[in-house]
Amino acid sequence: MANLKDKFTVQDTKELNKRLNRIFYDVTHANTRKTVGVTELQLLGVIDHLCRVSGMLCDMVEQQLEGHIETFDPHSYIEKKLRTAENGISNFLKVKKINLD
Repeated sequence: MANLKDKFTVQDTKELNKRLNRIFYDVTHANTRKTVGVTELQLLGVIDHLCRVSGMLCDMVEQQLEGHIETFDPHSYIEKKLRTAENGISNFLKVKKINLD
């Protein structure tokens, strides 16, 4: 059975995190936010929080690969950001009157 070190290197996680940070930067930049409407802002907010969740997961994988986890409460952080993203997409669907059922 393979373990985490067989699937990822520390450099892999750093590269993924760098890419996520670039997306986060793009969606949270003032120039992006001032040129879009309310609906787009909702979606940018969802992307923002999903980037933060993904970034934290990359941090956890990296720390695990290095043999120790320093982050105090990653589960709580991820849970809060994911809940915010879920609420954001739910509100977006309501505003746009999109029924997924």
